[in-house]
Amino acid sequence: MKKSSLAYALALVLSTGTLANSYVPLSEVRDQIKSPEYTQQEKQRVVEQARIFLEDLYVHQYSKDIYYGISPGGHVNAVSEIHKVIDELDTLSTEQVHIRLTRIFKAQRDLHLVYVHPQPVRSYTSYLPFEFDKTLDVFGNSEVRVSNLLENLVPYVTDTRLPEVGDKVIAYNGNPIHQVVEQNLYVGFGANEDAGFVRALRAITRKSHAVTLVPEHNEVTIEFLSSQTGETYTATIPWITRVPATSTNSVRTENAGQLLEESTNIEAEQHHTIKAELDTDSGTPFATTPSTDPEVSWAIREVDGKQVGYIKLDRFRVVDNDIDTSLRLMSELLTEELAGTDALVFDVRNNPGGYITYADRLVQLFSPKPAIPTELKFINTKLNYDILHNTVFSTFGPQWQKVLADVAGTNARYTDTASYITVAQNNEFGQSYYKPMGVWSDARTYSSGDVFTCSVQDNGVAKVYGEHNRTGAGGANVMRHSVFSQYVGAPYFEPLPYGQEMTVSWRQMIRHGHHKNAIIEDFGCVADKHVPQTLESLKDSGLGNFETIARDLLREAPNKSTVRFLQSRVTDLDTVGRTFALEVTNTELVEIYLNDVKVDAINISAYGDSSKTIEYTVPTSSQEGQVRFVGLDGGKAPLWNGIRYFY
Repeated sequence: MKKSSLAYALALVLSTGTLANSYVPLSEVRDQIKSPEYTQQEKQRVVEQARIFLEDLYVHQYSKDIYYGISPGGHVNAVSEIHKVIDELDTLSTEQVHIRLTRIFKAQRDLHLVYVHPQPVRSYTSYLPFEFDKTLDVFGNSEVRVSNLLENLVPYVTDTRLPEVGDKVIAYNGNPIHQVVEQNLYVGFGANEDAGFVRALRAITRKSHAVTLVPEHNEVTIEFLSSQTGETYTATIPWITRVPATSTNSVRTENAGQLLEESTNIEAEQHHTIKAELDTDSGTPFATTPSTDPEVSWAIREVDGKQVGYIKLDRFRVVDNDIDTSLRLMSELLTEELAGTDALVFDVRNNPGGYITYADRLVQLFSPKPAIPTELKFINTKLNYDILHNTVFSTFGPQWQKVLADVAGTNARYTDTASYITVAQNNEFGQSYYKPMGVWSDARTYSSGDVFTCSVQDNGVAKVYGEHNRTGAGGANVMRHSVFSQYVGAPYFEPLPYGQEMTVSWRQMIRHGHHKNAIIEDFGCVADKHVPQTLESLKDSGLGNFETIARDLLREAPNKSTVRFLQSRVTDLDTVGRTFALEVTNTELVEIYLNDVKVDAINISAYGDSSKTIEYTVPTSSQEGQVRFVGLDGGKAPLWNGIRYFY
């Protein structure tokens, strides 16, 4: 939710002292944001490691050239450009090396392929005290408007007029705003038309110096059109820089196996850790209730006399580094607090990603049939083969070794596809919500956010409602150089100097079902229904758009087949007994599986509003395990499913 003007005024009064030691005008610290001078050997090491990333690991290197073409001022071929740097290295200064490598990496328009600057540079970030977003006018034409004020940075702007939420951006440093967007498409990391636009806007209002060079000037001049009065006014705004308390890298608690499953945006992850310093905008259309998972909040809203549930998932991060824990907490939220709702809006706007397998496994909670996990593939290189066969990574799944072995020594550009987990592993929790569900996405929905959004489409589980037409299109798992350096090491990987880092898109995600063999990278997930940002939606924090989505879901023909389990998901047989019971309606047949083996099929013929009860008694020979119940119609199409565990 966004604050009123009064709230911003109070924030200006109350927060001045809070950030005095952490944020200062860029002009005061510009001289501190400088890279250490590298020796020639250090420059050679950095450039060679970049070459390995771009030539031997980067899975999108071919598809990017096809999607964007080659242009000196736009997309460049990453491999040919890094070889030019190698050829010219003897003549390049440290600063020139960083500029050239930053340009090559950013020109791929891939937030998973990132060149991270050394310390102390990478610990600084510069902000303007507001955010911009793309909106549509009444004719469907794109505009740029102020979408949020960073309330805790407002006190640092004292000599000029600040814009209001909804004010239209006309020009930026004297150039028309749409021209500025075009100029920043190949420095903002955004893929496709939608993500390119919004990431370009991010690039001109927020600069993480971990991945972005310091602005040439200490301030910007912006021309606005007031949404309240229609007057045009100009404001000169200073860049405000976050000064780190210490110049150290954040501590990662994941192990190598978990990092293999990561798909996220490193710059957004960094921003997420400090967002609370900047403002209290939750990004939700109304107040929500926190859940036991810190990434999840929820609400129930009345729309046209019906109860509509709402879940906001900030990131695909998991509690205690355990996917099962987060799935259990989400399942409990769905089967308890939200069980009585008539529809559900699942909000993944601005979600930068996280664990791929969490995103995949989350789909089962809404699917009457087994949800299929996402598949991925490598480019066919000797280095990929060696990593998966001759290092610790060989222990993380024989399926990856096989696909690389199958193409080793051939001219195949890619391997075949494989998935992290089997279909059975992807459906260990079963369905937890049985009413219409829609996913609310935008062009900042990225990485594992793309995985979840595309997967609900590919599995036929839910309709996607897009604030923009496409999601952010982050279609790979991302790997960090520091992980390769630690777990693979020489002769391929050497530690980078001064806390530098690089990340690479390592395995390319492939869609299935209704979009079989399509890639997520650059194309993203196309919304089933476009619900765009407008001036009105900025003003009401998206409440009207939420109600539009809710009404569309409520118009869907409800699933007349229902199921209600009379025992909790996990049962102690000694305490509760060995019999499971469930009440069902409008279901022809119920199949029962004990530990994935079909043990019974009951022709219940439950029709109408009156429910029928099914009971199943676990045999005494089974002391622990699971029972899966699957409801089918007369044609044996799945209507619902549910799992109960016992011990």
